[in-house]
Formats: sequence, C-alpha cells, structure tokens
Amino acid sequence: MPKRLDLRYRTSAENDSDRANAIFSGAVLVYRSVPAMHELVDCLREITQREVGLSDPCLAESILKSEEFRHRASSARQIVREHGDVARLYKKVLLEAGVDISAVFYDHFKLRFQPSDDASKTRYMRDLPAHRDTWGSNIHAQINWWAPVWPVTADRTIGIFPALWNVPVPNVSAQWSYRELMHRLKGDKSTRYPMLPQCLAPPSLSEAEPIVIHPGDIMAFSGAHLHCSMPNQSGLVRVSTETRTVSAHDLLYSRSAKNVDCGASVSHFDWFHHIETGDSLAHHALGGQTT
Repeated sequence: MPKRLDLRYRTSAENDSDRANAIFSGAVLVYRSVPAMHELVDCLREITQREVGLSDPCLAESILKSEEFRHRASSARQIVREHGDVARLYKKVLLEAGVDISAVFYDHFKLRFQPSDDASKTRYMRDLPAHRDTWGSNIHAQINWWAPVWPVTADRTIGIFPALWNVPVPNVSAQWSYRELMHRLKGDKSTRYPMLPQCLAPPSLSEAEPIVIHPGDIMAFSGAHLHCSMPNQSGLVRVSTETRTVSAHDLLYSRSAKNVDCGASVSHFDWFHHIETGDSLAHHALGGQTT
C-alpha cells in the first residue's frame, strides 16, 4: 500500500499501452508544458475573462456579488462545454500526449470554478468530497484529465488519497442511481440527492496529497483513484479544466484499474462519446445497448 503518491512527470508523448499500464497501477502522470495545453489555457482564459467580466476571475468573490458571480460563471461553463475551439484544442492536447484519438471516447470538456465563499457555491461550483469517479460510471478503464487555468496552491487544488488506491472504502455506489438523480433534478433543482456516490465514512483530509501543477501542464490519473477538492478557504476562486476519457484499446485489451469497492450494477458507457465522430461508447462496448 503506497504511503506517497506515485507522481510521474512526462515531457514527451507516450503510447496508450504504456500510459494505461502506469495509470491503472496507481501512478499519476503529469505532462509538463504541453504546447497545445498552453493554447487551451489561453482560450479558456479569454472565455472566462469575457464572461466573468474580470481580467483576473480568481478575484471574483471580492469584486462581484455572489449571485452575479454564480450567473457569470455558469455562462462561462456552458460556453466552454460547447465551444469549437475548446474541443479542437483538447484533441490537440491529447494528441501531443501521445493518445490515439481514433480510439478515444470522452464525456465533455469542463470548466470548473471552486469558490471559497459559501455564498458563491452551487451544486456545480463547490468543494467535491472524497470519491472515486468509477463509483458513478462503473467503467474502470476511465482516465481523468485535470489542469489549472490559473495558478493553484496546495490549499486550492485537487487532492488524491494514495494510501487508499487499492483499499476498499465504504460508499453508497450500490444504492446511487444516475437516473434517480436526473429525475430528482427535473422536479427540484435544489434536491439533496448526491451528485455522485459518496463515502459512508470520509477519510481525513490529512491523508490527501494536494497536486500543484502549472498552467500549461495537464495531469492524467485513474478514475478509480480516491480524490477530492482541497477545501478552498483562500479567498480566491480556483479555475480549472477537466475531462474524462475511455480508450477502446483499453477495453479491447482489458486494461483497467482493479475494482476494489464499487458496487454499481450499471456501467454508464452512454456518458462517453467518440471525440471525433460523436458516436456513443455504448454502441461500441454494448452493441447499441444504452444504460
């Protein structure tokens, strides 16, 4: 059981097999100063600055009223999700990391804001509790990609629990339902139904190792890693970007993380679509069956 995170830095591309073997054994890979990532950061900054209306959106909570900030941040998030240049540059980033784009399915390209002021927090802008993404997707070949858009610090970033990589953590994945979440949200946007399966007994945040990388870097790690948002009490908003991918090659060759504690009965292949064609991973993995 590792006591420290297996953090590996990359300055050049690597093939899908080597990446998968490292990530699904618990390593976290940081691709440093990726040229396309610098382009993507510039693009995301331009969108965020325009929509938030500030040259430094990290200062938003000290300048804007909470309601106005939430509204402007939501607009920026929606634009990024649908922006053609963001999609083009994300594909370029993955290519420069050595990813075989022809085999990649992704969920969406996300701009995330993590406020420090409780009044600014929403269901989509908050500190995320400790969780494994695989508790929700039940796809153990999932890779998470994460990067800062503005500089981050140890108290305002993502944290990973390396000692719990292959250790079962009691959780509600067996009971949680994405369909139920969508049903609840349709009737009540403020529903208390959890956005994602959670721990029954959350680990101490002192066990989380904060990851501090620079704008222009991008980190890749297994969706099976227990991770969280380091609680932001800095007075500054954290702005980051992320996506999740599944490679058809990893599915074909059974490359994945070990399932140590996910009790989900449904695999949400339908969350992922081919990065170029838009085809559903459900059609690829399940012959057209959706979940």
